[in-house]
Amino acid sequence: MSVTPATRRRGDHGMTLVEILIALTLVAVVLLPVVIGLSQALFATAESTITGAATSIARDKMEEVKADARRPTFDFASLSSQPRVSADLKPGDSYFEVEVMVETVRPNDDRRSGLKKVAVSVYQAGTERPITTLTTHFTPTGI
Repeated sequence: MSVTPATRRRGDHGMTLVEILIALTLVAVVLLPVVIGLSQALFATAESTITGAATSIARDKMEEVKADARRPTFDFASLSSQPRVSADLKPGDSYFEVEVMVETVRPNDDRRSGLKKVAVSVYQAGTERPITTLTTHFTPTGI
């Protein structure tokens, strides 16, 4: 016996538009927080990667300054600020800029030896707020 539209039972009909809309609404309510959470996780990962790279650049620059200070021919008076320059992670990359600021903290202490504060800051190119800053102090006798 074949089923014709006239002999179809009431429960055999497909889903109504209202049922489909309710199902889509429930799916959206469940998936929306998941999508928001994933996008926030991706953003946090990107920020963490940028901060890690900037910290690595700052650490490398600070080690350069310290290595210069350890040389036997190092002149404490020559320890001075360096302007912002591009700090490439790979050739051609100009995402970061590094700056070295030297400030004399105690120019006239008891021994008249002085104390200099050295701050290495890494910026995203073209911005004014540093991503990270590392600081150390130098004396004429060493770090």
